[in-house]
Amino acid sequence: MRIKITLFVIAILLFVISLLLSLREPEVILVHQGDEFTDIVVNKFPLTQRGRVKWWEDNQLYLKGKYGIPKADEFGHYHIFIFDIGDGFKKNSEADSIWFSFSTTDLICFDEVKSEDSCIEKNILMRVTSKRVGEINYIFGDE
Repeated sequence: MRIKITLFVIAILLFVISLLLSLREPEVILVHQGDEFTDIVVNKFPLTQRGRVKWWEDNQLYLKGKYGIPKADEFGHYHIFIFDIGDGFKKNSEADSIWFSFSTTDLICFDEVKSEDSCIEKNILMRVTSKRVGEINYIFGDE
């Protein structure tokens, strides 16, 4: 009888945790547009590859309207990098920017952030690329 109750409690906890994770609403923190690429910094991005693709597909019109992305070149190509905000923006110390640094973090910094804390750890969650009109490729993590 105790085993059944324990299994029932574990099942309920797993259900509640999965429900809470599925209800996380991703938040776009920053969009940076370069000449040939776009960086999007997000918080609470979906955990699964399927969830990430669904978020991209569901939010394309919103991203196009608010930020003008994806911004294709003359051949219809675009490259979008989606980064995790992680622990938030950090200061880019001099040690992080020199080639013989002992630092283990790889930072990317944004001029749009008008603060000393304008960098995030380079944690790529997903890349969205198009090499032909209508053909979209998804790459997850640092693949």
